[in-house]
Amino acid sequence: MRISSSQLHAAAINTILGQQASLSNIQLQIATGRKILTPADDPAGAARVLRLSQSESATGQYERNSDIAESRLRQEEATLTGATELIQRVRVLTIQANNDSQGNETRPLIAAEIRQRFSELVSIANTRDANNEYLFSGFQSQTEAFTLNTNGTVSYNGDEGQRFLQIGISRQVASGDSGAEVFGLVGSGNGEFINRAHAFNTGNGVIDSNVIFDTAAYVAGDYDVVLGQQTAVVGGALTFNDDATTADTLQYQLSINGTVINTFNEGDSRTQAQIQTDINAQTTTTGVRAYIDGGQLYLANTLPTATPITVNETLLGASDGAADTVTGFFGSNLTGAPPADTNDVVYNNANGYVVLDSTNAVITSGAYTSGSNIDFNGQRVVISGTPSNGDQFSTSPNSKQDLFATLQTLSAALEAPSQNISVIPTRATLVGFSAPVAAAGGEDFQITIDGVDLVNVALAGGATYTATQLDTDLATFIGANAGYTIASGSFATNDLVLQKDDGSNLVVAIPQNTTTAGTVNGLFGTTSNGTVADSTISAKFHETIERVLDNLDRNLGSVIDIRSRVGARLNSIDDQTNLNEASLLQVRETLSGIQDLDYADAISKLEQQTTSLQAAQQSFLRIQGLSLFNFL
Repeated sequence: MRISSSQLHAAAINTILGQQASLSNIQLQIATGRKILTPADDPAGAARVLRLSQSESATGQYERNSDIAESRLRQEEATLTGATELIQRVRVLTIQANNDSQGNETRPLIAAEIRQRFSELVSIANTRDANNEYLFSGFQSQTEAFTLNTNGTVSYNGDEGQRFLQIGISRQVASGDSGAEVFGLVGSGNGEFINRAHAFNTGNGVIDSNVIFDTAAYVAGDYDVVLGQQTAVVGGALTFNDDATTADTLQYQLSINGTVINTFNEGDSRTQAQIQTDINAQTTTTGVRAYIDGGQLYLANTLPTATPITVNETLLGASDGAADTVTGFFGSNLTGAPPADTNDVVYNNANGYVVLDSTNAVITSGAYTSGSNIDFNGQRVVISGTPSNGDQFSTSPNSKQDLFATLQTLSAALEAPSQNISVIPTRATLVGFSAPVAAAGGEDFQITIDGVDLVNVALAGGATYTATQLDTDLATFIGANAGYTIASGSFATNDLVLQKDDGSNLVVAIPQNTTTAGTVNGLFGTTSNGTVADSTISAKFHETIERVLDNLDRNLGSVIDIRSRVGARLNSIDDQTNLNEASLLQVRETLSGIQDLDYADAISKLEQQTTSLQAAQQSFLRIQGLSLFNFL
């Protein structure tokens, strides 16, 4: 076989070039630290590197997402911790304010701190994260979550959206919560009503259920069920049996809890409504209120108490022993022979109920039976157990009140009067009396007190009516109409001070058909210098505070639940971070095994390839000088 010089040279050059290429490839591998420089170096390995690199990149993004979510959630957790402490402080203040040792002077001081806490709560609700985004605005993270309006209310400007971040291949985590859920509407009650037993109830009665059974008749509102005593009182004329052979004057005296309600003379009559008025005129002293519904008179303690109601009926002025008798309004058969001249009617556990609306008007009433339905205005309440007389249960429509509104309600309640108003009697003072003289033809002389005649007589021409006669008429009027007292003086001495005990307006009038309008200067007209007692203010205040406490507890429970969920998310992030780090380590180890260069092996190959190149170069130098012309 003949090989030309050109072939020999070309083969040598190609060998050198191949050796140089191999050397260059090894040098590039050493420089980059990679043994796969192009897919052609290892197609299967390059494909695996591509897939593993994508996995490494995704896992790295999951870790960055985890860091972002963890940062937001830790800030939310710190914010919710502040909100929890705030609610707990407000709750302590609320319980303090609900104590009756506090009054109209001290409760506004507590309200001042509540107002400060309210401002603090608005600030907490508008917390921003490290990116200057609002934590509790939902998807509207650039919008301030809550705005304080000029009328003191708070508006939510965000939405109920919740952002999620991918922290694993198939795992997402919420990076926050909306303000609507954290500080927003929190349901209360049983879904339809909020039912409460009065805090001072002494019996073992409980309110079991409350439903709407007639939607057409249903009237929403706040109602109180007061447990009391059904009485046998119907009113009418008192029937005295007075022995005619003895000149004595019988009287019937009615007292409740040691306080005289009224004293009645022979022949006196009293309607059921008038008896109710007599009893309620002494409510602030006796602690007992009378209610009438459907011809039935009920007695109930104004506040729950274990003390029974004691009604005392006594026959006064009797001198004929058993021959003098009277039957009292409460059914006592009294005689003049002690001890039958007096009798106590004691009411303890309740056998009836009345339902009152928010104005204390009676809506319905009935006999109480444990577990039976109490129906009113389309609503049905069931109370079971043995309540004491005066025990109370309240029911209100289910309300939803955000935390801000709850604090506003609390502040307003503490700043308003919260103690019962004691009665200040109304007093009118006579400053000028002149006896009326009838005209020649005669005329009527009439004076009324609150629409009831003090005197109404026909005077003959020239006749007069004296101050002494008016004093007698006034004594008779006071005996027949409870609630009026002569504080001092008389008509005769021209210095009478007439008192109306319940503090309502005192109206003394002289009708148009009578003589001299100036007969009773100072008494004439409407006197309004008294104050009517209000024993419901304290109860309503406590009811409001109980409702506030209920809302605070529900809001606090909601915040604690969200804190618990935030903690669970943080734990989830920690777990996923550990998984991501383990996965990332494994991917990187696999990548390293596939593409990282073995420097010892590469350097050895570099030396070997360098030697081979040098040998090829030396060989080429030797053969390039060979030629047949050298032998011619």
